[in-house]
Amino acid sequence: MNTLSFASFIVGGLVGTIGTSLAAFAGAAFIGLMLNLASTGTRTGVVQAIRVYIVLFRSLPEILCVFIAYYGFDILLSWMTGKFDLAPVTISPFVAVTTALAIQFGAYCAEIFGDARRSVHPGLIEAAAALGMTETRVALRVTIPLMVRAAIPGLGNLFLVILKVSALASVIGLEEVTRRAKIVAGATREPFAAYAIAALCFLAVAALATLVLHRLHGRFHDAARGA
Repeated sequence: MNTLSFASFIVGGLVGTIGTSLAAFAGAAFIGLMLNLASTGTRTGVVQAIRVYIVLFRSLPEILCVFIAYYGFDILLSWMTGKFDLAPVTISPFVAVTTALAIQFGAYCAEIFGDARRSVHPGLIEAAAALGMTETRVALRVTIPLMVRAAIPGLGNLFLVILKVSALASVIGLEEVTRRAKIVAGATREPFAAYAIAALCFLAVAALATLVLHRLHGRFHDAARGA
């Protein structure tokens, strides 16, 4: 059988690829937002710890973070099950890779939100405070919405990076597009065709994500003009 006979099998790996990308992106965005909000405080120790976190995870290769998370969780679970005399538990490749990418790209998201926060006019925040809003309400009603709107282009680019990096999940056994293409390439001995189909899958998802982000950015822009 030729590679085209297995095209549906490779395309089916998009479930793992898209799921991994979305979960990692959502986790990274949440971590980045929380880090940015925490970095605006007056506690020097907290601010320094966040800076170390950002520098550390922006310096490490993604594949090392995936391996550390996967084998680190495995060691932790083995220790816990042995200590409390529980049945052996294995770490899911999906959990390991999404956790690793969320933690690592959370550092990038923190920088994106930092740039977005600096674009928010201080007068808007001062006006909200002058109306009697608490600090929490100012953050929820003014600061965060304006930050998110300004951060959309950067977050969109980051999602595309995470989409490509999600292929690293194949090295720890997660069945996504790249791993399925590798399986088909080994079975048919037609690696070029198998990986070409995988490449088309990534291009299709990237094109769709770009379209969605473009429309989302347009809606935020129109809403801002209407306001």
